[in-house]
Amino acid sequence: MAISLENLEKLEDLFIFKNWEINKDSTSFSSTFNRFCNRLDLFDSEKQTLMIELGYQFLDLGYNDFQPHFSEAIKKIPGLGDYNSIIVAPLKKPSLIQTKSADALWYFLKNYSDFSYETFGSKLYFLSEWSRIKKSIANPNIILILIDDFIGTGETVVETLDELYKESYITDAQPVKVLTLAAQAQGTTFIDSLYKDMVVFSVKLDKGLTDKYTDPELSTKKQMMSEMEQKLRVESDYEFGYGRSESLFAVGRRSANNTFPVYWLEKKKKLAPFKR
Repeated sequence: MAISLENLEKLEDLFIFKNWEINKDSTSFSSTFNRFCNRLDLFDSEKQTLMIELGYQFLDLGYNDFQPHFSEAIKKIPGLGDYNSIIVAPLKKPSLIQTKSADALWYFLKNYSDFSYETFGSKLYFLSEWSRIKKSIANPNIILILIDDFIGTGETVVETLDELYKESYITDAQPVKVLTLAAQAQGTTFIDSLYKDMVVFSVKLDKGLTDKYTDPELSTKKQMMSEMEQKLRVESDYEFGYGRSESLFAVGRRSANNTFPVYWLEKKKKLAPFKR
């Protein structure tokens, strides 16, 4: 396949709109623009247009976005200023050893020097060791906030909360919230069915196709996406993104697996715009 001049111009318009750097240096494999071109080159013109069109919905959070989105989300917790202390911890099972994206977000926010919260900034305490967290939240009038950068299907949140309650790291008597920078609507609905009013977020994301189009256009675009995934030999678990989330989300140009695989799945020399 080849990218038409029209689609190349559309891609450049997308990058300008999203304020993404356009680096056309042919030797730069780290260039998101070159990677996007490499991916488009696998498909016909109509499918290229669909990928570019969906790109306008893409939310790619950089490190500079963490603090403002955290601030936006934390303001949605009712009565936060009334607590004596606010414990912030990464959303992670105590039994999990390996590092997660929640750890990176927590570490960044912990070391961010300019929160400037007039009402509760001095009450924030960033803890990551569950022995210390459990001891701290046992005190009266303290709230625990578990943070992560993204909620997709919501399964990870539920599994984490299940373990925390089962192993008595937290109890029903203790105020707990899950805070995320961005969340898929389907994920928040799932969590809410099991843990009512637990989640707060800065941005809620709809499904990239199902929630944006109606038939017959929706059916046509879904068929096109299926054909692209077949060409990439996408595993069934990741069709339309994990849990069929139809997400369009990345952090630092690294995609969540809930995102359509055409944007992140790489095999051999088939580069993707947003790597996993």
